[in-house]
Amino acid sequence: MASYFTVNTVSEFVCLITSLICLTRDKCLAWRLLVFYMLLNCATEVAGIYIRVKLHHHNYPVYNLLLLAECGTVTFFFYYLFKGYKNIMPYVIIWLVIFMAVYITELILNQMGQFLFYTASVMSIVFVFTALYFYYLMLMDEKYMQLSTYAPFWWVNGALFFYFGSTTCNIFFNYLIKDTHILFGNSIRYIVFSILNIILYGFWSYAFICRYLQRIYTPSSD
Repeated sequence: MASYFTVNTVSEFVCLITSLICLTRDKCLAWRLLVFYMLLNCATEVAGIYIRVKLHHHNYPVYNLLLLAECGTVTFFFYYLFKGYKNIMPYVIIWLVIFMAVYITELILNQMGQFLFYTASVMSIVFVFTALYFYYLMLMDEKYMQLSTYAPFWWVNGALFFYFGSTTCNIFFNYLIKDTHILFGNSIRYIVFSILNIILYGFWSYAFICRYLQRIYTPSSD
């Protein structure tokens, strides 16, 4: 049972609980979708631990499947955020086509026997540049925003930190995956991703709280 309580699972479940409390009754589909994504994320993490610890098999398949939900959810949420600035639907369609092409190609080439780290790397790079472009549009926007309580800002912050770190980890994936006992009995990759998960789900939890408070005090918010 102790195997299921890790830095990753605890941070994910805290974020899930926060999303259930703050977003379940949100009027906006994009925000509510994050609740289902967090639920799926937590279920995948538990399934991955069970497969690795109890069944003694590689758990790459479940995380490869999660990549599909991750790409779809994060892309859709960015689309929602950009709607207030410009129509990016054509770029969204092009991106999803490219993602699926890379995903299927890598899946076939490695015969479903490895984590799709090239696909994950491409996705991370795209999301990093998307987050930076969102910052640029915010800076150009003349509308006043109190960033300390602006939920989209904190959601994008979490995504930027996580995917920038993920990009670096995926680039050096083959090196980091070999170093299995570097710090505290875990690989460097595991330590880095644990820190990134804390940052991601910490920022997202705060974004959910900000969104909840916005909804409470500004009922007309979309």
